[in-house]
Amino acid sequence: MDKAARLLLFADVVDAGSFTAAADHRNVNRSVISKQIGQLEEELSVRLFNRSTRSVSLTGIGQSIYPHALRMREALEAVEEVAQVSQKEPRGTLKLSVPSNFGHHVLPQVLREYLQLYPKVRVDLRLEDNIVDLIGGGYDLAIRISQPRDSTLIARPLARNRTLLVAAPTFIERHGTPSTLTELLAMPAVIYSREGLTQDHIEYFNDHGVVEKATLTSRYRANDPELLLGAVLDGLCFALMPAFSVGEDIAAGRLVPLLPQLKLTARPAIHMVYPHRQFLAQKTRGFITCLQKVVGSDTPVWERKITGFENMYGFVEGQAPSVFDLPISPGDHSPL
Repeated sequence: MDKAARLLLFADVVDAGSFTAAADHRNVNRSVISKQIGQLEEELSVRLFNRSTRSVSLTGIGQSIYPHALRMREALEAVEEVAQVSQKEPRGTLKLSVPSNFGHHVLPQVLREYLQLYPKVRVDLRLEDNIVDLIGGGYDLAIRISQPRDSTLIARPLARNRTLLVAAPTFIERHGTPSTLTELLAMPAVIYSREGLTQDHIEYFNDHGVVEKATLTSRYRANDPELLLGAVLDGLCFALMPAFSVGEDIAAGRLVPLLPQLKLTARPAIHMVYPHRQFLAQKTRGFITCLQKVVGSDTPVWERKITGFENMYGFVEGQAPSVFDLPISPGDHSPL
């Protein structure tokens, strides 16, 4: 391994947060990572990391060298992308960052089509509900339900993200069908909650067109959307959920919309985000094409599964807002 390769390894260790995590990412022994970083420090005559038995942190000179290592990695990736433009068949690894809920409910069909179309591409999918550093982490593309705030990234809207209030038929048998918001709020709900984000309320328009918030009665909260959806399907609670995660369950009769006359506010649109590069790799372009094909234009595929959804929750058929016009909450990157 030469100095350039060791610098790339150094950047991997910084991005991963530890020697062990970097070793897992590269599928090598931790001792290999430690040895190569030690040799790099000898070649540069500097100490790059402060090491202890419990943690590893960058030294001051390590912090100064890290951006140069990143630029070297980006330059190498750019060279590969330029070369891929002339290739008839994409290859390499496509690294994706996707909110867990969206990944579970939308990506399986996309990946099936993509992997069949591009047999020489490997997919490295990370289901992450926190916003990650795309450039530092070497990601090719991310799905975000938020307003990207990094000017070095390109963001393209994929679809609108409408929500529903849903419950299982067994829940309705036990608690009755609510006819007012007051009745609904008295019923037990599941709440998505993680550090920095708790979705414990409903935002809606009152009769005067003013946005109001109503706090839900939390019976069960967790940072895993699939666990929460399971509780709703089991009839334990109701929930406010994105259409992309409950469309099939509603179509199959496993879930029922509640208070469809309530005018809910728009949620952040779903965006595709990727590093700002002159050449977008064929492997990434191919994935975007597959994603758009599965999701569809105008009306997302998950909304088409819900009968009459175009007239629910204050949404009038023929007046569908463009995903370019939907309001975005900068701080929200929500899987629900």
